[in-house]
Amino acid sequence: MPFKHLALLLALVVAAAAVTIWLAMLAAPALGLPQSAMALVPLALLAIVLVRLLRGRSREK
Repeated sequence: MPFKHLALLLALVVAAAAVTIWLAMLAAPALGLPQSAMALVPLALLAIVLVRLLRGRSREK
């Protein structure tokens, strides 16, 4: 992959993450969610990815 494409992809991913966090911080007070609940979302997503990764590797063997 050319460096320009990699840099563009990385910039887009960082921008999308920033917009997601910004929108979540705007929505949290409107929904009455505490700040700690917002921290659980990325942890839950990471746990899902890890479980799927580990299950996928154990099935291949």
